Amino acid sequence: MLRHERLEERNPVWEPERYPGRRAIATWWRMSDQARHAGCATLGAVDAAISLEFDPQVTAFTSWPVRLGRTRGEAGYVPDFFARLDDGRGLLVACRAGDPSTGTWPAVLELLRAAAEQAGWQLRVHHRAADAVAAGNRQRLSRWRHARFEDTATACVLRQVFTRPRPLRDGVTASGLPELPTMARALHLVWSRKLLIDWGSPFVPSRSLVWAPEEAR
Repeated sequence: MLRHERLEERNPVWEPERYPGRRAIATWWRMSDQARHAGCATLGAVDAAISLEFDPQVTAFTSWPVRLGRTRGEAGYVPDFFARLDDGRGLLVACRAGDPSTGTWPAVLELLRAAAEQAGWQLRVHHRAADAVAAGNRQRLSRWRHARFEDTATACVLRQVFTRPRPLRDGVTASGLPELPTMARALHLVWSRKLLIDWGSPFVPSRSLVWAPEEAR
C-alpha cells in the first residue's frame, strides 16, 4: 500500500507534546534552501537530520511521515524520517537511543524491518554515538550548507590553493581573497566535499588539513 506513496511530501502524522519541564528536545530543522522544516524530537534526531542533509544521495526528506502498526487500533510507531534517494528509492530512518536489546526497541526494529521489506524501502537506524566525531564535524559545518555560500570563481581559486594539504585558514590567507567571505565559501566547499578533510578527527580551521580532490585540481 505504501510502496508508491511520496511520503517525503507528506505533512507529519505526529508531533511531540510540549509542556514545561519536558526533557526531550523538540525543535525544527530547516532544510537548506527550502521553506520546509523537519521536526526533531531529540538531539539524536537533529543529528540524523543533519546526516540526511549531508548525504549526497538524499534529494528530499520529511519528519514523522507515517504511523506503522500491525493491527488496526494499535498505537503503532512513528519513524523519525522518510527520505527519497536520487535513484528513486525510499529510505526509512529511525533514531535509536540506549541499549538496543532492552525495552521496546527489539519489537520496534522488527516492525520497521517488516514495513521496509513490504514497501521496498531501505532502512537506516541512526545512532549518533557510533560516529560522534564525524557527527560533531557535520553539525559545526552545517551552518555553511546553504547555496548562498557558493561562488564559482572563489571555488576555482581555492581548488588551486589546496592542491596540497594545508590548514584551512592558511589556504584562505594564501588565496589573496577577502578573508571573511572566502572563509565562509571554503567551509561550504568542505561541507559539500568539494574540499576534503579527515572526518574522523575534530575539524579546527586553524589546524586541520584540507585538500582538493584530485579530479578537481
